[in-house]
Amino acid sequence: MRLVRGLVAAAAEVVGFKKTDVNSLCLAVDEACTNIIKHAYGGDHKQKIEVRLSMRPDRLDVRLRDYGRKADPAKIKPRELDDVRPGGLGVHFIREIMDNVVYDVTVDVGTELRMTKSLAET
Repeated sequence: MRLVRGLVAAAAEVVGFKKTDVNSLCLAVDEACTNIIKHAYGGDHKQKIEVRLSMRPDRLDVRLRDYGRKADPAKIKPRELDDVRPGGLGVHFIREIMDNVVYDVTVDVGTELRMTKSLAET
């Protein structure tokens, strides 16, 4: 995960995001990877997650591809913040930080998570 955070931070800095936004982007990607490990791979952190970063002049696109259990987008909902208990806020953070979040289950195996953060929106 440290390598992924480093790559995301470097890409975000090249695009021109402020330090606080770079940290937020790293948090969103970290939470997404954690959810993939937990839900797609049943906690097996040794499984493959493909990470693709596309830097544009005005945004950063992140794609995370797993080959585990397919996500059901209808069941992926952020937990209410007043539901006080440990864990379970990853989806909330991802949706709050990123401008666009799409779970693509049309791939043959697994899920591709596509997230975008625009520079102008920071």
